[in-house]
Amino acid sequence: MNELVWPGMAVKWRKVAFTVNSTWQDGTVDLWDEGNHALIENVAASELEVI
Repeated sequence: MNELVWPGMAVKWRKVAFTVNSTWQDGTVDLWDEGNHALIENVAASELEVI
């Protein structure tokens, strides 16, 4: 992925929709699942697809 991601953006990771919770200088992001039940940390931004 070459696009920048920002908190609040909708993205797909491993074919599942998430919302970006936070971005980090090391190129990783933290994601909330669709229902905001689980926070997934340290996902490489390069693995995301902006939707």
